Amino acid sequence: MGNRIYFTSFAAMQKTSCEIVLMPLPIGEKSWEQMDTAYFRHELSTITCWVAENARTLRRFISSLQMGINIPNLDILELTRDTKQPDIEAFLNANLNQRKIGVCSEAGMPCIADPGNRIVEWAHKRNLTVSPLVGPSSLFLTLAASGLNGQSFTFHGYAPLKDDELKSWSKTLIPNEKRTPAHIFIETPYRTDRLVQWFIKNIPQDYKLCIGYDLHGENQTIVTKTITDWRNSVPEIGKVPCVFIIGK
Repeated sequence: MGNRIYFTSFAAMQKTSCEIVLMPLPIGEKSWEQMDTAYFRHELSTITCWVAENARTLRRFISSLQMGINIPNLDILELTRDTKQPDIEAFLNANLNQRKIGVCSEAGMPCIADPGNRIVEWAHKRNLTVSPLVGPSSLFLTLAASGLNGQSFTFHGYAPLKDDELKSWSKTLIPNEKRTPAHIFIETPYRTDRLVQWFIKNIPQDYKLCIGYDLHGENQTIVTKTITDWRNSVPEIGKVPCVFIIGK
């Protein structure tokens, strides 16, 4: 008789004792209009243990919904890039008896331009179920509305600060290809206008620059122009959170 091969489904591989739920938060005034569903509210009401980038933001959001959730009883670990891994694991291990642990971000969708991936990595090592809920991401909202390459793209995080570093970095964004990938990046709001002016002066004129700002806010704007067109009308954005995309 030949050897039998047994296949195990992914569902069977995962334990259900504790589920990690990735809960997006609004990124602007209009986010909640699209996010407010019975399913979202139900999931939110079942979670008392949280990992949040900012505990105050989470508490204020839940309180604003007036769902009768006991805010002082919520157990919240604040997660930043400086949070030490032993502290993270100590908190998570102490709460493995919870049915669900929520993870939320200051940037809308958890784990996208956000340190929440450290929680998810920990969960996968223990075969825990990870459930992402639908929510806004300023990066992907801007990319979708940019008209640039949505099939090949890279998120670079923050652009370099110094001019010489910025010059070297920008050269890597301009390969000799007919269809270039989209390059997504962000900047600290008070340096936004400086960065826009630098790119308009230094990026080849046939390239395109998309600027998306105040995503899901009252003044949401997403505009893609060639560098030549931007040079004819250099925008002044001010201290508004932005997403930038360079492509062709």
